[in-house]
Amino acid sequence: MTPTLLGRGPVAVVYASTAAGRPVAVKVFPGKFDRKTLAVIERERQKLVELAASVPVLPIDALGQWEDKHALRMELCPESLTTRVKRSGALDVEDVVELGYGLASALAAAHAAGVLHGGVSPDNVLFRSSGQPVLSDFGVATRQAFRRNPLHAVEFVPPETLRTGAADERTDVYGLGAVLHFALTGESPHPSRIGEQPGERVLRVLGDPVPAISRPDVPIELSTMVARMLTPEAARRPDKATWALERLGAMLPRPVMNITVPAPRRKSRIGYFVAGGVLAAGLAAVPFLWPESDAAAPQPLPPQPITVELAEPVDQTDHVVLTWTTSQTLDGVVVVTPDGQPARHVFFERGQTTMRVPVEPKRGYCFQIRGTNSERVFESRPKPVRGAVCQR
Repeated sequence: MTPTLLGRGPVAVVYASTAAGRPVAVKVFPGKFDRKTLAVIERERQKLVELAASVPVLPIDALGQWEDKHALRMELCPESLTTRVKRSGALDVEDVVELGYGLASALAAAHAAGVLHGGVSPDNVLFRSSGQPVLSDFGVATRQAFRRNPLHAVEFVPPETLRTGAADERTDVYGLGAVLHFALTGESPHPSRIGEQPGERVLRVLGDPVPAISRPDVPIELSTMVARMLTPEAARRPDKATWALERLGAMLPRPVMNITVPAPRRKSRIGYFVAGGVLAAGLAAVPFLWPESDAAAPQPLPPQPITVELAEPVDQTDHVVLTWTTSQTLDGVVVVTPDGQPARHVFFERGQTTMRVPVEPKRGYCFQIRGTNSERVFESRPKPVRGAVCQR
C-alpha cells in the first residue's frame, strides 16, 4: 500500500500505510531524535506494550528511521474523540463515564509504571475499528524534542504547564478533566470567542475558571469531579489519576472487573539499554528500519521554502507599528525585547501581518516575528528601534 497523508499535527506528519497486512499509522517527525530521547521512547514503549494487555493504551509498535527523520508506527484507528464529537455532538452521560473510567485506568497504570502522557486531549483519544476507545500519543520526551506551535491544544493544557512547560501527573489529571468536559459539552473548557486575539485566549486559560457544566442530565457528582480536575491552581487539583478512577468507577452504570494498577518497577528489564539509559547504536544507525519488511516508507513531501520578513518598525513614541510578510499563512508570536530587560512574547492570529506594540518612550527595542505552520518554526531577522543592538 502506498502511504497516504492522513494529516499534520503540531510537529509530525501522519500517514496511513500497512505492515504485515494490517493498517498502521506512521508518524514522521521533522528530524531525528537524539540518543537520550530515543532511549526514553523505547523504554516507555516497552512499558506501554505490557500495559496494553490490561488497560486501554495504544502503544507504539515500532520505531523506524527514514532518511534523516525518525518515525513512529502504531495501529491505525479510524476516528478520534474530536472527530466523533464534531460529527455527532456531545456523548451520552453513561458513555462519558465509561470512557473516563477507561482513560483514568490507562493514566493510573502508566503513572505507576513511570510514564507520563503530557498532552491528554480529545485528539489523542482514539477509537479502534472495534469501537474500543484507547489513549494514544504518550510521552513527554517526543513533545519536547521539536519546537511546536505554542497555541496547539492550549485549552487542554493546565496553567502551570502553559507557563513553564513542566509536566507531572497533575498535568494528565487536568487533561483528563478537559477531555471529559469536551465529551459532555461538545466544547473545549475554554472555547474561542469571536474577535478574541490568541493572547487574550491564553490569558483566559491562565487565569479564568472553567465554566461549570450546565447540561441538565449530567449528575452533580460528575460535573463537580470534572470541575475539581480543572482547578487552575495545581496545588488544589487532585494529583493522582486513581482519584478519578475511584470516583468514575462508583458512577459506572454496570459493574466492571477491578483494574489492578501495577506498582512502579525499580529496574528496567529491557535489554536494549546500557548504563545511563543510552539506546544501543544499531537502532539509530540504520538508513531505514521497520521490524516487518513490508511496511512501506512514507514518501517525502516536496520542500516548500517559507520566508518571514519583518519591515522596518515605525516608531510612534509610545508604540511601534510592526508589519511583516510571509510566503505561507502562519500563526505565532512577536518577540519584543527591551534594552536591559527580558524578552516578552505577544501572540498574533493566524494570517495576521501587522501589530501595534506599546513601548516605553526613549528605550531601545528589538522585534522579531516567529511563526509556525504546525511543522516548523520560522523566524524573521530581528529589527531594532532607537539604536538597540539585536542578537540573531
